[in-house]
Amino acid sequence: MPKNTHSPSEHPAHEAPLAERLVQDRVKAWLNTALAIELAGYGDLTPEERAARKAVEQVKHLALADYPYALVPRIVDDLRRAGLLVEGDR
Repeated sequence: MPKNTHSPSEHPAHEAPLAERLVQDRVKAWLNTALAIELAGYGDLTPEERAARKAVEQVKHLALADYPYALVPRIVDDLRRAGLLVEGDR
């Protein structure tokens, strides 16, 4: 079996600007916390709670799965336009 010789620092995610990676991490943490709270159950699941969990999972996979590509670059762009980031922040 070939040994993995790739360093984690060679991952394409590390090519993104630091500001973009920081925003992505913050958004990811917020989404994970919000989804965990929403999916937290108390005791037995009622049919309504089961349906709500299914809806949350569908939203997670259909609408939120591509947030690093759809949302994060827009946030970073907004920060740059507001003058809070300069082009050298890479």
